[in-house]
Amino acid sequence: MVTWKNLALTGLIGLTTLNAGAYDIVKRAKLIDDRFKTQEMLRPFGHDFIIDINAAMTTDVMDLKDDADKIGDIDSGNVDNDIEQVNQILEKYYNKEQVLRAKFDFGIPLFSFTAFDVNFKPNFRFGGGVTAVLTPKKVQTSLTTIIANLDQIPSQIRDSLLDCIQAPYNTGAPTDGQDLLVYCVSEGSITQAQANQIKDTYNVDKIPYSTTLATTTKDTPEIDIYAKVEAKAGFWLDYTKGEHFFGTFGLYGLGRLDIKKSADALLLLGGGGNLDVAENTLINAAIDYRFGYRNSNYQAFFAVEEMKIAEVSSEDDGKPAFGTDPLIRLHGQADYRLSIFKLSPFAGFHARSGYGVGDGLYVGADWGMFVWGDRIGLNFRTQADKEHLTLGARSKLWLIHLDLEGKFALTDKVDDIEVSNYYSANFRFFF
Repeated sequence: MVTWKNLALTGLIGLTTLNAGAYDIVKRAKLIDDRFKTQEMLRPFGHDFIIDINAAMTTDVMDLKDDADKIGDIDSGNVDNDIEQVNQILEKYYNKEQVLRAKFDFGIPLFSFTAFDVNFKPNFRFGGGVTAVLTPKKVQTSLTTIIANLDQIPSQIRDSLLDCIQAPYNTGAPTDGQDLLVYCVSEGSITQAQANQIKDTYNVDKIPYSTTLATTTKDTPEIDIYAKVEAKAGFWLDYTKGEHFFGTFGLYGLGRLDIKKSADALLLLGGGGNLDVAENTLINAAIDYRFGYRNSNYQAFFAVEEMKIAEVSSEDDGKPAFGTDPLIRLHGQADYRLSIFKLSPFAGFHARSGYGVGDGLYVGADWGMFVWGDRIGLNFRTQADKEHLTLGARSKLWLIHLDLEGKFALTDKVDDIEVSNYYSANFRFFF
């Protein structure tokens, strides 16, 4: 029997791919987040008051976060032993991508009107959400490389730390487990203000000195962490002209802040394994624009989303690692109906700086049964992209939608990191 997985793999043979390279957690977060935004796009807002709640996660992400938080309490008095304990805790998570995403949106309809033979339906919408990606792995490292990888602090502070551990000691070499920051302040290599800056940036209480890592290279644990908080508020205008043309124009404020860091063994032992976000808030004025055409059972549209038109405000350096590049879409679908049964095959792609068109390609179909003017129904979705087969079910009960989906990996690994299954839920209330 031909399985859905085989059909999906066959349909995706022609997809283009990115060249293999080093794992980039920000690029992965962009792609993952945009794929979920595509799922939300396939559940379009109507001209109603609406509350929309989305949540998605991999099965082990909360366990990983809890375990990473506990690592900061490990203190046996021997750094090598502490690192081994960290290895034991993280072993089951190594080279597996963990994702957590939550999003809330609210919509308030405004009065519809017609002008120049165009029907306009304006809405005020606001909402926000968080996306987090955590990827534990084991890497070859030394104390020198650990300090060199503190890329969220100025290079001159990193150079001063390197000088501190490499230059002749004034008061003797630091002992195993001693706080390297306290030691380097006492040596005069860095100031107390610079030490506090390191602690605040990586949210650590200390950086324990390791005599082993100071003299050799060994396998140590590391967690790549990326977390993004995003909020939108503004006006969207849906429009139709005649029987064929439709679209959307949105003007809104887009706020974004994020953090990207690698928490290696010493930072984890110092308490730096959590998801606190950095103070790099950036608020831009942005627009969405969609232009579409429909004819009989078919429709297609082109869209640009999150296009920056002006910077409104920023805090600190105001440069989230996610960037400010727009999201591009092209989507087409057909709708067929026979009595209470409805089938809607679709295909399209999305693209943004950081990943290619091939990574954003998708094909699928919604199919189900609807009655009472489509107020009550049960809909199923089968969809495939380069990495996942998506299976979902949505119940529609007049004022309430409940949507459950699973994204099951078709690809084993991306850049040597195992692709995970995602499980998501959407609850929508509208009136």
